[in-house]
Amino acid sequence: MKTNTYLALDLEMYWDEHLFEAHRAIDPKSDRRATAVKRVMAASVFEFSIDNEGCITTGEIASWTEHDWGDEEAIIAQLFDYLRARGDKPVLTFGGLATDIPVLVLASMAHGLPLPPQLLDQPGRKGPRPHLDLGLMLKGGGRTWSHLSQVLLRLGIPEELVSAKPGVARPRRDGEWVALRDHVELDCLLLSLAKVGWLIAQGHDGLRFKAAAIGLISGFLRRRPDHALVPLLADFLTELEREMRELAW
Repeated sequence: MKTNTYLALDLEMYWDEHLFEAHRAIDPKSDRRATAVKRVMAASVFEFSIDNEGCITTGEIASWTEHDWGDEEAIIAQLFDYLRARGDKPVLTFGGLATDIPVLVLASMAHGLPLPPQLLDQPGRKGPRPHLDLGLMLKGGGRTWSHLSQVLLRLGIPEELVSAKPGVARPRRDGEWVALRDHVELDCLLLSLAKVGWLIAQGHDGLRFKAAAIGLISGFLRRRPDHALVPLLADFLTELEREMRELAW
């Protein structure tokens, strides 16, 4: 039985004011905060698998914050080691080719850290793509981009969960760093739900959104029982299970 495994990746970044001011010193007229002045303050990966019959299994949720590890270099070193240990599994992002991946490449250059195989530039590469940008896949050959929050609402994800998704400010207190970890981990779960919706649209055999969402959310809750949004996730899970029972009647 064939099984495809994905590593849903999300980053939280902040603007480095020192880099921004150095940029302004070179170009005083510019007020544009370019990708190059962003630094990573948190990262998370959620592993999940789907077999050719549509069965969902979930793996580890890994996350790293500047508060726990010290600085950007330590965060991306941990992230890169994690991805390198799973080098045969593709990384999944939403809009990652525009922002997340360039920021990681710049950070790897700044800190002298080799990129994991999923993020390497491989001209002439053949075979499965090591990095999947769901945002780009949805865009296809058109000109219209969709925000992940918009996609999630179209999939019926509760607005309370989607509204928790937009970026957060750089934390100042311990409790705020815990909230940031919860935030970046939730984003990975939401990304995995969007990927399921896309796979169903592509005709994946046996895959049904409600059943898949139950599997993903249940796996997430088992690994993060102390997550701040457990009540909202549990309520959504209960609603999905109720709808599944009604379909079975």
